[in-house]
Amino acid sequence: MAILNSDTAIRQMMAMGIPEADIRALFLYRYHVNYDATKSGRLFMMPEQCDKDMEVLAAGYPPAYLIGFVDFYHLHIDVNHHVLIPRPETEEMMLFIEDKQKRTLIHSALDVCCGSGCIALSLKKMFPDATVYASDYSPYAVQMTQHNCDVNKLEVNIALCSYFDYFKKNGLKFDLVVSNPPYIKSGEVLDRSLGYEPQDALFSGEDGLDAFRALFADLPSVLNEHGVAYFEIESTNADETLRLARNVLKSYKAEIYPDWSGRPRFLRLTKIF
Repeated sequence: MAILNSDTAIRQMMAMGIPEADIRALFLYRYHVNYDATKSGRLFMMPEQCDKDMEVLAAGYPPAYLIGFVDFYHLHIDVNHHVLIPRPETEEMMLFIEDKQKRTLIHSALDVCCGSGCIALSLKKMFPDATVYASDYSPYAVQMTQHNCDVNKLEVNIALCSYFDYFKKNGLKFDLVVSNPPYIKSGEVLDRSLGYEPQDALFSGEDGLDAFRALFADLPSVLNEHGVAYFEIESTNADETLRLARNVLKSYKAEIYPDWSGRPRFLRLTKIF
């Protein structure tokens, strides 16, 4: 394959449906080519690596895995195929939590299903004086979270366990619990790029609610009396998720809030007094 010039590379990537933000990141961090300069008409010869990448990108391989990291809540979050790529919606959730809790004194916080650690690290950055925990059943996710703690020089306590198991066993309770759990219905056809990401971090039973059943059942045992919990949810399954929360957590107020696109995306749970 002939080495591409920058204009051809951009056109081919756009034809693949790759978002401009990802193209910009590929140019900057992987190819070391000034993307902004190409927009003003300058033409660059792309490195041979770009030619090689085109084949995997055409097959739907996520650009973030080629780049190796994403920017998230002013943090550098390394990623690989063992963890989900942090999405803009999850970053929106962190900004939403920051706005909702900015006047709240948070002593302790927990990120369940931590994956790359992006939520746990955002919580530590948001509440630097809080003790922050993270958990995941995947040893690869736990390793990646620890790695990202080291990269960002932030301290998070990490447990290798399923959901709340470690915290229930040790009697730990939190002022703030946050999770982006699996929530996609099994069998649902997804964008092919998601086929490269860990499937057990995406799918959650026939109705997409298996993870929420487990989380809601044990939430009262790990959430402080005046604590608050936030969950990222599937917008197309919002009504069912809200119904489940209200059925299981009858002494809690359950509210759903939209993301910036207006889709129901964030579930907030607080104790009713």
